[in-house]
Amino acid sequence: MDTSGPTGPGAESAAVLRAARAAENAARQSARSVPAWYPAVHGLLLAAALSGFGLAPEWLRWQGWVLAAALLCAGAFLVVTWRVQRTSGVAPWFARRERGTAWHAWVLPLIPFAAGLVGALLFGGAGAFTGFGVVAGAVSWTQAGRGRAAAREAS
Repeated sequence: MDTSGPTGPGAESAAVLRAARAAENAARQSARSVPAWYPAVHGLLLAAALSGFGLAPEWLRWQGWVLAAALLCAGAFLVVTWRVQRTSGVAPWFARRERGTAWHAWVLPLIPFAAGLVGALLFGGAGAFTGFGVVAGAVSWTQAGRGRAAAREAS
């Protein structure tokens, strides 16, 4: 029997493989833990918060209430985002993108800015916030939904 070299995987290699499989399974499980309601709530809270900030100066009679609601939506948006991202371990804005979809990284963030610019030209500051908020909320909703669907498919 020749003991001069390794003839097969040793105990260390097997332990490394087990650890890698466990990490992969944990990542798949955490990606599946993003709740179904998250994309809609994420997008709607963002749209409501930014639209409220834009509309508050326009509705002088209800300005305090609209501003309070906008602040509440913004706070809820941050809390929901933090809790779900922390619980699931997934941060979709840092996800790896495939080569064929790299243009999404540049085009999608520009769409809400373009809507805000059009709103600003047509209706001033209120239009800018409202246009940006509604379109950013819609983009956030679709992107979070796509990310959730892709995570469920991969698992």
